[in-house]
Amino acid sequence: MAEEQDRISYLPDDILIRILSLLPTKEIARTSLLSKAWRKLSPFSSLSVLMFQSPDFFHSRRKSFDVSSFINAIDSSLRLRQKDVNLVRLRLRLHLDDIKSLIDSWIDAALERKVKELDLYLQPRFVAEPYDLPAKIFSATTITVLSLEQCRLEICGDIDLPALRKLCLRQIQCDEQAIRQLISSCPLIEDLNIASCGGLQKLHVSGLANLHRLQVICCYNLRRIEIDAPSLQHLVYHCGRLPCDMVLTPCEFLRELILLDPLITNDFLQNLDSGFPNLERLEIDSTRLQRIEISHHQLKRLELRLTEWQREAKLKIDAPNLQSFTYSGYRMPLTSTISSMNTSSLREAEIHFRNYNDYSHFFIPQLKKFFEKSKNCQVINLLIKSKEVLYNKFRNKEENPKCCTSCPTKCWRHYLEDVQIDGDESILEIDQIIAMPKLSQKSTNRNVRFRLKWRSQLL
Repeated sequence: MAEEQDRISYLPDDILIRILSLLPTKEIARTSLLSKAWRKLSPFSSLSVLMFQSPDFFHSRRKSFDVSSFINAIDSSLRLRQKDVNLVRLRLRLHLDDIKSLIDSWIDAALERKVKELDLYLQPRFVAEPYDLPAKIFSATTITVLSLEQCRLEICGDIDLPALRKLCLRQIQCDEQAIRQLISSCPLIEDLNIASCGGLQKLHVSGLANLHRLQVICCYNLRRIEIDAPSLQHLVYHCGRLPCDMVLTPCEFLRELILLDPLITNDFLQNLDSGFPNLERLEIDSTRLQRIEISHHQLKRLELRLTEWQREAKLKIDAPNLQSFTYSGYRMPLTSTISSMNTSSLREAEIHFRNYNDYSHFFIPQLKKFFEKSKNCQVINLLIKSKEVLYNKFRNKEENPKCCTSCPTKCWRHYLEDVQIDGDESILEIDQIIAMPKLSQKSTNRNVRFRLKWRSQLL
């Protein structure tokens, strides 16, 4: 059999470089063994996207870390890099100690080659002191994306990041003054992400006319957050351990608002329609609110998650264009909710009861009312955490129920044709479920999903 022709050697260099850019770091290092075409490229020095992280250089058998190979790979791609080849993206995710000077030189080399996206995760392995970011980073005029994690942020001079569009700060040692100075010096930021920055007690976001996305997550000591961003479209705020006041200036363009345990009031929710007229998605995970009134004519997707301490919470929803509704809690005040809820546009609903056994006498009447009001809904998912399942409630209904003979609107019993339960991997018929042991004996935390088949016409 004739030897197969090496077609790779005849590919243009730009195609070979594109192939290299899609490979993991350790695979790039091995390409020099393939053919002359790969070797002549000097793989790392020709790529515009470089990503290094320590696990890439673990030997598969001994699991020992080859530090010298790792350092040589970064050196050959940065310090020995062709100076006329600009760098689009550099990602360093390191868990090494005693190489601060090397990291400084690698960052300098990337800045000299006009890097546009810089992603640094620099966690020391055996020492407590974080990596001190060099001042040069904050005067890099070509950087458009800056992502920093496990570093220390200290602003010692002027900041000049005129091209910066996206800023991510995770587990950064800093104070509110450093954050405010950094944000105010980058007026073109469109995407801002601040997570797990424990030194922050107050955060003020303003002066960013182009800010479209803002996420503030798990900054555990944060006590107050003020947001004034007229172009904001997407906001995620996850409160930390302490109650945190949130002041959000009305915003015409906001479309998605996700609030996880914020210190907000019912007045804030009642004013959503006027303050955020184009809001389409609202997600609230609350542990404090005892009265929730949501009124919004553009809202299409609503998710509510309440805790055991909100069993008696009063809920009222006025959202005529709502298409998707999700609720999770220990007891849902569906009776009052459904009576005031316009569900004509509702297409999908998911109800998650976390403890059915304790409140089963509330559940069935509420479920009945929900079905009566949601006949246009195409999908209704019931997720029930319980020691007993509900299949008998559905299965034992009368064939020709007489419960609603005098009512023009019939309940769910008249429309329900068949019931199935989703198992781990397959759909099980109700008759097969009867022969099975109770779910509580098999799995105490199993989710049971009922698939309900409806008749298009009454019996």
